[in-house]
Amino acid sequence: MKANWVVSVGGLDTAAANNYRNWVRLGYYVFAGDGSVVTNYWTWNLADQPERIDTVTADCTGDVPDCAVKTVEGFPGDTMGGFQGTYGYTSDGRLRITWTKDATGAARDPLTEYWNLTTGLAGDTVARMTSPTYYSSPVQIPPQGVFSDYSASFGIGFGSNAGLGRETRATMSRLVRDARYNARTYTGTFVVANRGAVTRQSTGGSWWFGSGTQTPGDANYGNPWQVCANQQCIGWNQHNSSCDCGSAFPTKNRIRYIAEVGGGRRNTEWYWCQCLAQGRPCYRANSHPRPLLQVVGDDGVFQGWVGVEAFTHVNASTLRPDGDLASGYFGVFDMVQPSLRP
Repeated sequence: MKANWVVSVGGLDTAAANNYRNWVRLGYYVFAGDGSVVTNYWTWNLADQPERIDTVTADCTGDVPDCAVKTVEGFPGDTMGGFQGTYGYTSDGRLRITWTKDATGAARDPLTEYWNLTTGLAGDTVARMTSPTYYSSPVQIPPQGVFSDYSASFGIGFGSNAGLGRETRATMSRLVRDARYNARTYTGTFVVANRGAVTRQSTGGSWWFGSGTQTPGDANYGNPWQVCANQQCIGWNQHNSSCDCGSAFPTKNRIRYIAEVGGGRRNTEWYWCQCLAQGRPCYRANSHPRPLLQVVGDDGVFQGWVGVEAFTHVNASTLRPDGDLASGYFGVFDMVQPSLRP
């Protein structure tokens, strides 16, 4: 069993089933040889309407706007919670985790999860675990007891024996300039609760960080991601995307950023349609903040991310949450290189 994992979990269901009480959790699972396991995580609930906050300033070159990259409140700080427990395997080979204590070691009512485990990825440097219906198409919300005996319905995680400290995290400049990373495509699966339903959406398409090594039909042919002058983020003007604000603002471009946040394996993604800014440099209202944790193999090689989206709908004038829970986007996803995909 790989020791150190980055894991995204969500309690996602239809509005008819949970009245928009969706939640997401992003953190680390650490497995020991004695059968014990610990998790520490950041978590957000749609009903709490968590807000976007500014992180580093994206002072990029080219046509990437200079904006403060947003993430979800709380993510730059300490983890918000944790569990301690034990793990083992079911008769059909699934990984069973039972959380019996909170982060302080105090006993709590047990919570059990059942994961599908896949080993031997990326030259056996990475393993993957998924909730049983994470890859199902169409999306299937599992009955309680299939993935968990509580409200967790979807999850994705990748593990290795690499450490979880900041020193294992690939820098932003390496993602763009290192030949091991900049010509590989990164894509994955995004399970999201929005408008009262749970669906699967794209994590942004099959995109990559470099330029010139792919074909002219690719989205960033001759248009690589730009490294910020502060070296803490990268930005990209994704030309001719699916954005559509009508004839008054015809640009189809989508602005994307990835930034370093805090310590450990943390990054954050932030994106929005350029036409929504209506001629201003930055769009500050209903943009998409996505906390991320890097997937790193035993050999220290970056392999992608797991992440969550915690999108609260706000009033475009006040930038404050407006109680429109149906318009929120709460989801879990992975965004990884090809050999980590099923």
